[in-house]
Amino acid sequence: ILISYLTLLSTVTAYEGKEDPWGLVTIPLIPQRVHARRRRRLDRPAQEKSDALGPKVDPFEDRSSSLYQGYGTHFVDLWIGTPFQRQSVIVDTGSGVTAVPCKDCVNCGAEFHTDPYFDEDSSATFYEVSCEECSVGHCVPNRHQCSLEVSYQEGSSWVAHEVADITYLGGSHESPLENPPKDTFHLHFGCQSRVTGLFKTQLEDGIMGMDLSETSFWQQAYANGVIRSKSFSLCFSRQKVVDVISSEAGVLTLGGNDPRLHSTTMVYADLIEGSSGYFQIHVKKIYLRLGGGDSVEFITSSSPTIEQVDIKEKSLNDGGVILDSGTTFTYLTEDMAEPFDKAWRKVTGSEWNTEKAVHLSDSELLAMPVILVQLQGWTAGIQDEIAPGLAATVDPQNPDDVIVAIPPTHYMEYSDKTHKYTPRVFFTEEEGGVLGANFMMGHNILFDAENKRFGFSESTCEYAVVADSE
Repeated sequence: ILISYLTLLSTVTAYEGKEDPWGLVTIPLIPQRVHARRRRRLDRPAQEKSDALGPKVDPFEDRSSSLYQGYGTHFVDLWIGTPFQRQSVIVDTGSGVTAVPCKDCVNCGAEFHTDPYFDEDSSATFYEVSCEECSVGHCVPNRHQCSLEVSYQEGSSWVAHEVADITYLGGSHESPLENPPKDTFHLHFGCQSRVTGLFKTQLEDGIMGMDLSETSFWQQAYANGVIRSKSFSLCFSRQKVVDVISSEAGVLTLGGNDPRLHSTTMVYADLIEGSSGYFQIHVKKIYLRLGGGDSVEFITSSSPTIEQVDIKEKSLNDGGVILDSGTTFTYLTEDMAEPFDKAWRKVTGSEWNTEKAVHLSDSELLAMPVILVQLQGWTAGIQDEIAPGLAATVDPQNPDDVIVAIPPTHYMEYSDKTHKYTPRVFFTEEEGGVLGANFMMGHNILFDAENKRFGFSESTCEYAVVADSE
């Protein structure tokens, strides 16, 4: 699945635990209708809406939740309503709205999803957002609703109206917690009435927008006082084959990051400010490292062979490069196609062909070059100069830059049908680029809007690491 740039149409057309040494608390991570809605909106006092939220969370506790693997995506359990109903949602740092299919959604892919549609009529705390309260959608006066229509670059779209209900993230995958957790809050989200494309056939029920916009899930959590800072972290792993019952595949932490996940010291790169709302990052250089491995650290008796791809820094970043968890693969400028293929041929003797699938043994796969991506270091802070994720050994002129390793186990996609592997780093973009989920995998990545930085630490991203140590 490819979920990339979010476009929220500006005009309405046809749709008028326990504490640990770090102070963290970890939880597991997956006609009459119109009359009823009008009654809910008019009869529920405003005070009742806020009182339903439950106790406020300790602002100094971070929250970790188990992530699960979809078809090229990672998702988390979102529990909504009273009583709580589970909805699985894609974690998408490339968009800013959370939405799930509601009871009256027509032909919205129930047969493919993990859960039934959200039944708003069964929730005592659900309410329609009036035109005076619109924050996610746009007011449609003759319907007295906040409507929105969202489309994605790969062609999928959905239509919804804005609603609100209490929610919490994670917890038990099989059933809701008996008592609402301390980080329950009132979320404004889209109640979908129509979906197209991959939103029908994906494993997940809906999507959770996690970009920089004020409507994103983490921003609403911060505004409601349930996380301590404007930050969160994502740690993605990947199962070779997806289990539709849900394969554990990482950890999401709201309010910071959990150092128990770290295999290497966390190093920091600049979060580039802009008006787009995306998490933009600056790419300096690209290298190929021979000798295999799956880490930025090269453990061998001899120095590795490293080949730099001959491309200008400006070309890599024209139009902006974003870090997007909702995009499965990595897409960079088309200007890089020729120089990358030249470097690849030099170190491997073969071409880089994203349309050619090949049989590889485990040893052959692990012996392939590691792609190294050099990112602009955090200019407002100080790095740990002996951390293995810094650029000093490959670029002594920029020792505080960050090096992220993409091993072949991440950039080569395996097909359980053909039992072949295909390269999945594309050089197709006329402008800009996307570092997708296969770039992010194997790292605990901090998205720190408060300090304008990204943090990178290598990790196995196993939820058991934080769950078992509680």
